[in-house]
Amino acid sequence: MYLLLQPEEDAESALVERAQGHPSLVISSGDARLTVQIAGREGGAQLAISFARELAESAARFADRCEALTRLAPLDFEHLSALVGTTPDEVNALTVPAGDDEKEVDR
Repeated sequence: MYLLLQPEEDAESALVERAQGHPSLVISSGDARLTVQIAGREGGAQLAISFARELAESAARFADRCEALTRLAPLDFEHLSALVGTTPDEVNALTVPAGDDEKEVDR
């Protein structure tokens, strides 16, 4: 299964626990909804914990990267594609000022 979510204005994520001891992470945008739950098997809780922590770290890096790309101006994909290819290094060359004191953004 491949799922692509491009957040809309109504996008949200929430911890929902409709029944005590059965938490769900619900991510929704428009008509799309993704729910993450603990697998009902031995070790399921630990797998969910590990996944959720990794997801949180990746989401923070994603937010930092998006913020860096839009720091100078709104991101214009058509303009960037016309100027360069699609690799992060090519996009960085246009969006990260020369001599910027920040270290390279993790990818």
